[in-house]
Amino acid sequence: MSTVRLRRLTADHAKLKDYVRLHPRVRLLQADGDPPERYQLEFRINSVRMVNDELQNIKNHLVEIVLPRNYPRTPPQCRMLSPVFHPNIAPHAICVGDHWGPGEPLASIVTRIGELLAYQVYNVKSPLNGEAARWVEKNQEKFPLDPVSLLVEEEPLSQKRPPPPRAEPEAKKTQEKSSIACPSCQKKYRFRKEMAGRKLRCLKCDEVFSLEE
Repeated sequence: MSTVRLRRLTADHAKLKDYVRLHPRVRLLQADGDPPERYQLEFRINSVRMVNDELQNIKNHLVEIVLPRNYPRTPPQCRMLSPVFHPNIAPHAICVGDHWGPGEPLASIVTRIGELLAYQVYNVKSPLNGEAARWVEKNQEKFPLDPVSLLVEEEPLSQKRPPPPRAEPEAKKTQEKSSIACPSCQKKYRFRKEMAGRKLRCLKCDEVFSLEE
């Protein structure tokens, strides 16, 4: 295995472990390889499946992600291990590669799969499942089936440990932090100025907004 591929697989594994640690609706069941090249994950997200020509609500989904030999030049190979009814999901594949770029981390693909399952994202113009695409066009007012946010912060701001005290003037310490209020519920946060521009998911109402100085 090349050094470049080894570094990329190691970085993907570390970021994916952080993602599932912070998101309560996604669980890493299995990781094969050292570093891993194959993953199994469980999503606890409201979606639907077709059983005997009837749609049934389903909340648990199993997904397999395989990183091919040419990854990251080619996208991950993703497929469902449990059935789901979605225009962009077939038994053999999950359509996540339309906008794939080699710099996209694996955790971002996991986020996209969750958004597909929740019907927050769908494309009826080039479906893998034509029947599901026709159903979606008639029922768009029902989506998303699950409004859960699939975004996470690297660590919730309220849980960050304060930096160790440094021998510097108090005024300088004050200048290094800014405050912001959630635009939806007005919950207040303080953040370091170098974090400006990052996204935060509000711990109170789940609103996602940018940290601005």
